[in-house]
Amino acid sequence: MISFILEEFITDTLSFLPVKSLLRFRCVHKSWNSLISDPNFIKLHLNRSSQTRDFTLVYTSDCCALTFTVFRLLENPPIIFNLPKDPYYQFKDKDCVYIVGSCNGLLCLLGHSYTNGYREMWFRCWNPATRTISGKLGYGCDKNGDIGFPFNFPTNLTFGYDNSTDTYKVVYFDPSGTKVRVFSLRENVWRNIQDSPTGTRDYAMNVVHLSGNVDWLTIRNHFTRYDCEDISIEHFVIVSLDLGTETHTQLAPPKGFNEVPYVKPNLSVLNNCLCFSHDFKQTHMVIWKMKKFGAEESWTQFFKVNYYNLQIYDHFNDLKFVLMPLCLSEKSDTVVLISNLESKTILYNWRYNKVQRIDKLCWFNDKGYVESLVSYC
Repeated sequence: MISFILEEFITDTLSFLPVKSLLRFRCVHKSWNSLISDPNFIKLHLNRSSQTRDFTLVYTSDCCALTFTVFRLLENPPIIFNLPKDPYYQFKDKDCVYIVGSCNGLLCLLGHSYTNGYREMWFRCWNPATRTISGKLGYGCDKNGDIGFPFNFPTNLTFGYDNSTDTYKVVYFDPSGTKVRVFSLRENVWRNIQDSPTGTRDYAMNVVHLSGNVDWLTIRNHFTRYDCEDISIEHFVIVSLDLGTETHTQLAPPKGFNEVPYVKPNLSVLNNCLCFSHDFKQTHMVIWKMKKFGAEESWTQFFKVNYYNLQIYDHFNDLKFVLMPLCLSEKSDTVVLISNLESKTILYNWRYNKVQRIDKLCWFNDKGYVESLVSYC
């Protein structure tokens, strides 16, 4: 009985530790190695890591992907952020040039090459924390339409996890219509699924993954460039693809979103909540959080800030202006933002109304990244 209690205590304690420590502790004893490698322990550790997530990803111009804590970022601004030079994090050396997305600590990489007029492509699943990487998945060529999508649209791909079948999937949205294709890593095949209820070419969207769903913002019956004079609030819709049933549902934006903004609104995931951000009268940025996913009545205004407080000026001279929230640390009352009109990363503390910038040509992406023991080799 005492032995059982001790074993339970060890399991519980280890499940709170960072990945790097657990990898070292596998050498302590065979029983520890067995425990840390056990699928049930890996899921327990992932669940607890997800609840206390404070990691983000950095992508650099030389195809390097690094992870660090948001607090590390907040401790040092406005310095030039020095990135480690470990060559392991160069994903170009892994026969890949794009990151499709991250999920449960795994990064889905996309690689392609040209051989005798054929464009070949593949995916690889990489866990930077455990330094494990899969072989090439979904391999094929598209000269004769075998794959069914062109390589110049990597942004039309997204990566997610179907909890109901414990399967990772890549979703492809046809930029010229409503067709949607899914690649199941378990089956290693592409399949056509239910068409999207709205055409993805109508509106260039950012796609997010949350709670086994892939979500994006679009505009119904809109076939031209974004123009706030040509559309109404009723045209905006959030489409959600359930990766388990592979069917679509539609969600309405927040009811407080009652005026078509001058520039495109956006979706993001902050602290495991679906968020909707938009311009307000060309003076403020507003962020809404859906506290319960799928429940439209749970939309709550979380954040509203004047652009001048962010030291952003003359931004509406460009209709392509984008201001995107990427990370959120409620413990430090700080949100991390990027704008497409400047190369610096913006850190805004709403408690003290203080803004700082990191002077580094890199961009950040927080789509729920956590360090985990998950492997897909």
